Amino acid sequence: MGFQFRYESLLNLRRHQKEKAEIEHAKALGDLLRAEEMLQATEKEYGDVQDSFKNALFRETAGYDIRSYGEYLRSLGVRAETQRKKIEDLRYTVEKKRKELLEKTKQYKVMETLRDKDFEKWQKRENELEQKRINELAVLRHGREYV
Repeated sequence: MGFQFRYESLLNLRRHQKEKAEIEHAKALGDLLRAEEMLQATEKEYGDVQDSFKNALFRETAGYDIRSYGEYLRSLGVRAETQRKKIEDLRYTVEKKRKELLEKTKQYKVMETLRDKDFEKWQKRENELEQKRINELAVLRHGREYV
């Protein structure tokens, strides 16, 4: 009969929880990276529109165009600020998911260590039983030679 870990189902549960935490952490990290890219794109667009607006001021430009530039720059500013707040929230979420992943990993490692120790004990018992069998066979064989 082979080795059977008494808490195998708990070990599998902990492994599943750890893998789920890894996926959630990776997703949160991906969301953060996408949000940072969006902020960079918004800031680049803000700079481009601002340059365009400065160039338009040197040319003959209608009042409604100037007002449109101003409104668009304000909306980009609001969008960038909203994105910064979202990034701050996402950083908090990533840190929270990282801590959860660390905790789940520790729980899994504890169970894995327990399984390894149980396996070593089982292996030691099996070796002792095998040694007893070998000793008994040797005694029986040796006893037959003298009879």
